This record gives sequence, C-alpha cells and structure tokens, in this order.
Amino acid sequence: MSTLEDLEDLERDEKEQKKDRDDKDKKQPSGQNGTNGDADMKDAEEKKDENEIDDEIFQSSTRDVINRRRLLENELKILKSEFARLKHEESTMKEKIKDNLEKIENNRCV
Repeated sequence: MSTLEDLEDLERDEKEQKKDRDDKDKKQPSGQNGTNGDADMKDAEEKKDENEIDDEIFQSSTRDVINRRRLLENELKILKSEFARLKHEESTMKEKIKDNLEKIENNRCV
C-alpha cells in the first residue's frame, strides 16, 4: 500500500522529469532539433493531455489514486498476455504459410 510520502515522491519525480524535458527544449529551438512543426504540435498535445490528467489526479484522494493505479496495472497485465497470445498466433500462422508455400513449390515442380 502506498503512503502519502510515496505519492509525494512520485509527484516530485514527475516534476523533475518535466523540468528536464523543458530544459532540453530550451537548449534546442524547435526549428533546429531536426523535427518539423507536426512533431512539435503532437508534443504540445501530449503535454496538454498530461496536464489534464495531473489535475484530475490532484483532485482525487489517495485511495482513489491507488485504486486507479491497480486498475491500470491489471489492464497492463491483460494487454501483455493478449500481446503474447497474438505473437504466438502470428508465429504459428507464419509457420503454416511457410509450409503451404513449400507445398505449392513442390506441386509446381511436379
């Protein structure tokens, strides 16, 4: 179970990461960092989304944040298992396709 101190540490880490990103942005002007205006727009939209989420989290209680984190972790586990299942299915399909292509080649030669 997380404590209020743990949540404060997380908030402090997030602020430091934002500060580091802002410092990097200041060092490289948008026209000279190798990106175009579309990429800058996407970054701005992502930052906007992050701010909206942060405001919602700040207004929630500690218990709500913990529950939300658990829900997200469970969702992540489900998605990982689904991804592994699909990867396995993809590999079996590729094997079947390879076998079928070999059969086709053998039939053409006969």
